[in-house]
Amino acid sequence: MDTGGAMVCLLLWFKQYIQVFRAVERGCVMKKKVPKYEKIKDYVIKGIKARNFTDAVPSENQLAETFGVSRMTARKAIDAIEREGFVERMPGKGTFVKKKQHYTTGFFRVRPFQKWADDLNVSLTTEVQEAQVVDPPANVSKQLETGDQLILIRRLWFFDQKPVRYEIRYLRPDICAGILWEDLKNESIHSILIGKYKLQLTRISQSMEAIALSEETAPIFDV
Repeated sequence: MDTGGAMVCLLLWFKQYIQVFRAVERGCVMKKKVPKYEKIKDYVIKGIKARNFTDAVPSENQLAETFGVSRMTARKAIDAIEREGFVERMPGKGTFVKKKQHYTTGFFRVRPFQKWADDLNVSLTTEVQEAQVVDPPANVSKQLETGDQLILIRRLWFFDQKPVRYEIRYLRPDICAGILWEDLKNESIHSILIGKYKLQLTRISQSMEAIALSEETAPIFDV
C-alpha cells in the first residue's frame, strides 16, 4: 500500500474511533436527577410569576396528587417556597401568594440583588466568606441595642464572575439562631428572615458614599 492509501486508511480509522468514543461518552454521562420537591417548587414559583396563581396556591394534597408524590414531599416544596418569600401560610385557610412590598429610601429602591442581575442580564453568584457568632464592634452593638455576641455573615457577590458587592451583615442570634445552618450561598437572607422566622421588614435606613478600600478588601476587587 502506498503512502497516500495508508494515510486514507488511518484517517478513516481515526474518524470511526472518534465516533465510537463520543457514543460511549454520551452513554456514560448521566443527567443529574432533580429532586421531586424541586420540580414542585419550580412549578409553583413559575405559576406565581406568570400570575397563574394570584391568590391561593394548590394545597399540599393537590400538589402531591398532581406530581405523584407523598404529602411530605409537597410540604417540603411549600416550605422552601415560603422561605423564599413567595407565599405565606394561613392556618385553617391555606397557602397564599404573598403580596409584594416595595420599600424606598431616597432615590434607591430596596429590592433583591438578583433583580439587579436580571435587569443587567448577568449571572449572579455568591461566595460565603464567613458565617459565625462573634464579639461585634462597639458601634454595631450600639445600633442593635445589645452587648452580647452577634451573628456575622460576610459574603462576596459576583456578576459574571466579577466581584461587585462585599457584604458584612450582623444579626441578633436571639431572633434567628439557626440561620447559620441555612443555605446562605444560594438563598436571600431577607427571604429566610421573612419566610422562616416570620420577621417583617418595617424600616430600612441606607446611605451611599465613596470610600477607600482597606488592605483586606482591596485584593478582593483586584485594585
